[in-house]
Amino acid sequence: MSKHIGLIVAISIAAGLAGCATYPEVTSQTVIVAGVGPVEIERLNVRVVSIDRPNREVTVEQRGYRWLVQVPPVFGNLENLREGDSVDISRVEGVVVEVRPNRRGAKPGITYTEIGASSTFQNLPERFVARSVTLTAKFERFDAASGVVSYVGPFGPRSITVVDPAVKARLQKFKRGDMVDLSFEEAFYITLK
Repeated sequence: MSKHIGLIVAISIAAGLAGCATYPEVTSQTVIVAGVGPVEIERLNVRVVSIDRPNREVTVEQRGYRWLVQVPPVFGNLENLREGDSVDISRVEGVVVEVRPNRRGAKPGITYTEIGASSTFQNLPERFVARSVTLTAKFERFDAASGVVSYVGPFGPRSITVVDPAVKARLQKFKRGDMVDLSFEEAFYITLK
């Protein structure tokens, strides 16, 4: 199992990118997460297109759309990963845990951080791994009644649920077009075919 950790993380990062995209084919299933409520487990299948092991970069593809994935060293080597490998990715997006303004003119982007056990995802199967994601995105709107913030990130328009009252209060201060950093936790699981 440990030989697939590098692959799991590499493709999970791709899943995060793909999860932000509006183009890939994604199927989903609803599950209940403790403290959050119903969330979707998104599932997609990608193919490894190329691997640059010295630079720790992997390109994956689905339906003609490609993503470049930078794999941090903490996730192990990529020696067992091959071009053409097919990988299933299951991903659960959590809720926003922090929001802060970014500078005017900032470009949309994604930063991933490995995290330990997360109380947000206690009741998911143990195969799921949690990580923290910070998106730099253009703020569109916040619907206080539903707790949903809409934004335009690196791969187009998306929305995410906010449950923390302090984060909701901060979101109400932003105007459409403001650049913000949205931090949330997500969980993922990878299956090599």
